[in-house]
Amino acid sequence: MAKKKEKNSAKEDPPPTTDATPEYDNSAENNTPESYSASGDFIVDFNEVCKRSELMPICVQSRTLPPATTGPEAPSGPTTYTTREKFSFFRPKIEVDFDEESKASIKSMFIRGWMVEASLLNVLLYSVTPALNTINLWKCGISDNTFHHLRAVIMKAQVKNVNLDSNPDCPGLLHLLVAEDSPITHLSLRSNKIQAEQMILFGKNLTGNKTLSYLSLYNNNIGDDGLGYLVEGLRMNRSVLTLNVGHNRITSKGAETLSSLLTTLSLTHEEVVSRRKILSDNKSSAQAEENLTGTSTLGAIGPSSPNLARRASSRNIERSKSHHDSKPPNTPSGKARDRPGSRTGSHTTLDKSKSKTSGKGAKKETKTEKSGAKDGRKSEQGGKSKDEKRKALSRAGTNLDSKTKSKTKGTAGKKNLEEKEQETPQPEVLEFQNPLLEPNEFEDDGKIVVPGNYALTSINLNNNDIDDTGIAHLLEALSFQEQRTMKRGVRGLLRLTLKNNPFDGSSKAASDLGELLTKRDPFYEHPHPEDDASNVAANT
Repeated sequence: MAKKKEKNSAKEDPPPTTDATPEYDNSAENNTPESYSASGDFIVDFNEVCKRSELMPICVQSRTLPPATTGPEAPSGPTTYTTREKFSFFRPKIEVDFDEESKASIKSMFIRGWMVEASLLNVLLYSVTPALNTINLWKCGISDNTFHHLRAVIMKAQVKNVNLDSNPDCPGLLHLLVAEDSPITHLSLRSNKIQAEQMILFGKNLTGNKTLSYLSLYNNNIGDDGLGYLVEGLRMNRSVLTLNVGHNRITSKGAETLSSLLTTLSLTHEEVVSRRKILSDNKSSAQAEENLTGTSTLGAIGPSSPNLARRASSRNIERSKSHHDSKPPNTPSGKARDRPGSRTGSHTTLDKSKSKTSGKGAKKETKTEKSGAKDGRKSEQGGKSKDEKRKALSRAGTNLDSKTKSKTKGTAGKKNLEEKEQETPQPEVLEFQNPLLEPNEFEDDGKIVVPGNYALTSINLNNNDIDDTGIAHLLEALSFQEQRTMKRGVRGLLRLTLKNNPFDGSSKAASDLGELLTKRDPFYEHPHPEDDASNVAANT
């Protein structure tokens, strides 16, 4: 019985209570990728962020380049390719090029032939540095979900060269790569199955882009309509220098559209309105500067606004006439004296002659004062003793030495500063003139016609369907540029490739186009007359 009572009492006793609450463990939050601060070493940061994201780390290795073909260390084996282990080519890996200055960071990244998911791009977002300059993702299955993560990586590192060849799953978002805030200068979008409808937004974004200089759309399906949308984007774009639209089913109609871009442009109503607004803003800003500084800046707007410069000069002439005709009340003769702080004043021949005579009189007075001062010094020195003269000469010598030393130090310091400024690399700033401010070529039926896009220097039209009609349009455009661009100091289109197109290569238009392109080649050297004479003598 006693045992049963003990058991009952044990059941009835309440458990001990404590006021202490369990501590919150935030180690899980500290191990997230967001809380990680990058160290600058790409491999260390990449592995750590993979660990925190619970992602299996991927092999990161330096990119293997083909061996050198010349020199004492040239191999005896093949030089056009490199050999690797068995099945190593099919393993997922990231090939990188390390930066020469800071070997821990990378400048180029290459992922080829395997699927890239959003989790990996999120890891790259927290591990890349601004030294990254190139991203090459060939056939990586970039979809709509992963594209936004890729763009975040590009914007964070300000990547300049982007290659997204053979990624046909996100053609509707590629226009974001050429937005106005995009840092990309070299963009390759080959074999992405881009259609004409997707070029509408692409062309609109290309209008405001000022960084892109190379664009490759080779092996897509944009056709003549897609090229038309692209040309609309290139109307007001002056940053794109190289354009590759080969293998895109472009016919002579597209060649005609492209040739119209290379000659002249008729401004639309919206473009005319924006042009007037820009001119009025420039005029108001110039007048504000004139009121603040007291100098006319209307003529300094540039060659793009000759009317404003003419207005400014006419206003200055009217002001000068009004000042000559009016008589100030302070002087009885009506001749205004020039004040040092005034911008306008009398500049007649009488005033100029008076100023010259007054200047000569002032010079004579200063000369007499200097001569008197010298005589006074001589008389004072004559009364001094020889010892005092020696002391004075020694003091003057020490002062001269100190002055010359300080001058040499100052010049040496300036030279060192100039050398340092020359050694420090300065970023290149490219300024593009607004095409709306170009001078008018002529007016056609009330429409303002301005020069076309002369910034394009290279166009690739290989493997299209351009016949003799398209060749005639392109010849007309290049002939127009040959006559107009030389007067403006601009070369215009320098290289145009038309291989594998169904036109007659023996026709006159094709031969004239080839000769014109040969002369416009920047590496073309004109034959010397001596060489021609020697060739004629050899033939005879």
